[in-house]
Amino acid sequence: MKRFNFSLERVLTYRRSQADVERAKLVALEFEMSRIREELSALHETFLSEVRRVQPNPTERAELGRFRMIVETQTIRIQQRIQEKQSQIDSQKLLYVKANQAAEVLIKVKDKQRKTWDQELQKELDSLAMDSFLSRWKN
Repeated sequence: MKRFNFSLERVLTYRRSQADVERAKLVALEFEMSRIREELSALHETFLSEVRRVQPNPTERAELGRFRMIVETQTIRIQQRIQEKQSQIDSQKLLYVKANQAAEVLIKVKDKQRKTWDQELQKELDSLAMDSFLSRWKN
């Protein structure tokens, strides 16, 4: 019996590699998102440390107010970047899911063909065993 050969193996390999590429892009985007969130957290920590450090005199309070305005505008910008990155992540997740599904379909086809091949092999082996038994029985 000839060995199992999946005619779409190259297509399957390509689709798996595409899914891997999409997954890598998704991981990179998620890493970028975590960096942006760390940036936001650091900004808030800096502001809180300044609040704790400020003395009750009016000059420092006024400077803290200006700093608070700067922090708020930077927070808004960072929040916008987070929203943009989240939409990129959502889009990339869809691309990854589609690429992965395309590979999964071929894996199922391959498994089905392999099962059919295994059944045919077993039939051939049974036939050979029966022929061998009958030839010995006749002698």
